Amino acid sequence: MREMSMKAISLYEPWATLVALGLKRYETRYWKIFYRGPLLICASKNKLPFIEIASLLYAAKLTTEDLQYGKILAVVDLVEIFPTNNLIVPDSERKWGDFTWGRYAWQFTNIRRLVNPPVVRGRQGLFNVPDDLIKNIEMYESI
Repeated sequence: MREMSMKAISLYEPWATLVALGLKRYETRYWKIFYRGPLLICASKNKLPFIEIASLLYAAKLTTEDLQYGKILAVVDLVEIFPTNNLIVPDSERKWGDFTWGRYAWQFTNIRRLVNPPVVRGRQGLFNVPDDLIKNIEMYESI
């Protein structure tokens, strides 16, 4: 029997939490993909130095205690990927990403934060998470 899986991407904290809270609806990358559909947002287990994330935490009214590492924090729908060259996004969104010329903005909708985030081993790029890990996840209402 073939094992089912769901696509996922790892983000450093606090960006993963910002997505899970619905504050960040675009993930900016230097690469694009053809995949569209449900996507798990995983928080990397690697921690960035506090000095690198302090201003983001302050802007989002978060503390380091609000962050989770090495877990699946949310399920989103990846609906489109836009070149950042001429993309117009609100300033409230710009502060969470790198919208410089030549990059891509992955647009997330239907963001569902997980109630009890399961531990996951993340990877670089898009990766698959087996269904047995996520079959019993409980989600909050869509943001």
